Order: sequence, then structure tokens, then C-alpha cells
Amino acid sequence: MPRPDRSRAALVDSAAVLFRRQGYSATGVNQILETAAVKAGSLYHHFPSGKQELAAAVVDTVGADIERRLRTMLESGLSVADIIDGWIDLMAAGLTSDPRDGCPIEPIATESVNASTQVREASARAFNGWRQAVADRLESDGWPTADADQAAFAVIALIEGALILSRIAGDRAALDAAKTAARTLLRVDSADSAG
Repeated sequence: MPRPDRSRAALVDSAAVLFRRQGYSATGVNQILETAAVKAGSLYHHFPSGKQELAAAVVDTVGADIERRLRTMLESGLSVADIIDGWIDLMAAGLTSDPRDGCPIEPIATESVNASTQVREASARAFNGWRQAVADRLESDGWPTADADQAAFAVIALIEGALILSRIAGDRAALDAAKTAARTLLRVDSADSAG
């Protein structure tokens, strides 16, 4: 059994994998406790509201981690299109290694619309953080703010939609199509912004 100071992390890490692979509704509290190797008291000590609060913590934690990684990639000397290609390739590799994998937030986010305002709000923050990371880089590349925001929204929507379609189909075709579409979007909007 993890030490008490590690039980929160064990709960978040275990729930993140289970929610990503099974979704929010299909993941039970007992399964989370068993996977995390903690007792129910630890769950309710760290997350008094239970599964809903834990799910929001998962989304906040994972969303912030992805945003941090994305911002690090965007600070490199590569073009935004090359970075988006690399990001999509990472997701495709995850699906190849385990077809249950995909966006660590989407399964929870989709269900949260009806299940939990708290989780829906956490999901919105996460997706907004990713969009803002892309928009910030585009702005630093000279794009007008409105164009950068719109292009960043479109890129995140392309990736998330393609990930869902690829996960359902069991292949990376939709992700590859999203790479092409994102490159076209970034090239067209970049040319428009420069003009």
C-alpha cells in the first residue's frame, strides 16, 4: 500500500489510465481503488466529493502536463506545422501500442457534459490551455491575434476529432488526414496573415 503522501498521486495516475481507456461511467470507484492499491478512506481524504472530484483532478493534472509538454515543443525552432505533425505522431504511436489509448481527456470530457459540471469545466480548461499554447506560438510568429486564435481552435478540433475517428476505426488514417489538413490550415492562414 502506498504511503499516505503517495496515495493521492496513485489515485490520480490510476484513474487517468482507467478513464482514458474505459471512460468515466465504465470506471468504478472500487476498480480505481484496486488499481491504485489504496483504501477508500484515502480516496475520500483527498477527494471528499469522490469520483467526480477525482476525475476533475485527473483532467487538471493531465491537461496541465500536456500543455507544458506542448509549450516546450512549441518553443523549439521547428515550425508549428512540424510540431503538430510530431504531436499527432505521438498519439498515433499510443494507439498503435494500445488501441484503447487516445486523448487522455476526451473520454472523460465527452461524458462530463451530462455527468458532471465540475469535470466539464476542468475539461474546458485543459482544451483551452492547449489551444492557447498553439495560439501563443502563432502570435509570436507574427499572426494577428484573431487569426492565431481561430487557427489554434481549428488545429485542436482537427486533432481531437481525428483521434476519436482513428480510435474507433482502429487505424491512424484520420490522424494522417488531420496532419495534412493542419498543414494546409497553417500554411493558408500564415500566408493570409503575412499579406
